[in-house]
Amino acid sequence: MAHGHPNSGSDEGTAAGAQSNGRDGDKKITAATEHYLQSIYALTAERKSLIGARLAQHLRVSPPSVTQTLQRLERSGFVELVDRGDRKEIVLTDAGRRIGEESTRKHRLIERWLQKELGLTSTEAHEAAEKFEPGFTPMLLERLYDSLGRPETCPHGNPIPAPGGRLEMDYDGIYLDEVKPGEEVVLGRITEEAEMDLDLLEYLERHRIGPGVRLRIVAVDRVSAAVTARAPSGDEIRVEGRSAALIWVKRP
Repeated sequence: MAHGHPNSGSDEGTAAGAQSNGRDGDKKITAATEHYLQSIYALTAERKSLIGARLAQHLRVSPPSVTQTLQRLERSGFVELVDRGDRKEIVLTDAGRRIGEESTRKHRLIERWLQKELGLTSTEAHEAAEKFEPGFTPMLLERLYDSLGRPETCPHGNPIPAPGGRLEMDYDGIYLDEVKPGEEVVLGRITEEAEMDLDLLEYLERHRIGPGVRLRIVAVDRVSAAVTARAPSGDEIRVEGRSAALIWVKRP
């Protein structure tokens, strides 16, 4: 997911003013709208249900700005705001899902390329990927996909949608805030929400904690829900409860 935050103040007419770009009748959208759809797509894939408050928290913009943009996206046919009584759930339409999926695929492949070919850390690749996205045409993206060996995940373990296919999300696991002392778990993915916390990414990377790394749970703080775990290096790491809830692990 791109780390940059959309400027909702300059988003006026982004979705509502979309124009045809002449390709398969698609609507031309701005980077800000694409970013919203990418975020909605990734968060919905992870949590299966999404409301405006969580989206605002993820994008780090005000709830009124998110509400305004969602209404424009709904008018343009990219999302539906489904009334669940106590909340309005954000649901992507087929058009919105396709854009979100393509954007997610592009971003995660570029992250892989930046890490593998340019030697960037996964945190650096996450930050830099957004700047490269506009230059990648579908043809270049397919060439990149093949040259990288058709990778299945980004450097943080989040799945890359297959060409023309849907995201294959593995739900056979738990979040780190659900573990118990004494357990051993294997890190599966640092979710898109966790990726927005660059301090957390750098902390994990500094201790060489990433997908596939086995952790032994040393302690779980009953008050703060913070998790202390021992890495293969012998280092102990402490992950605060709110961050642990965004890291997906598997019991081996």
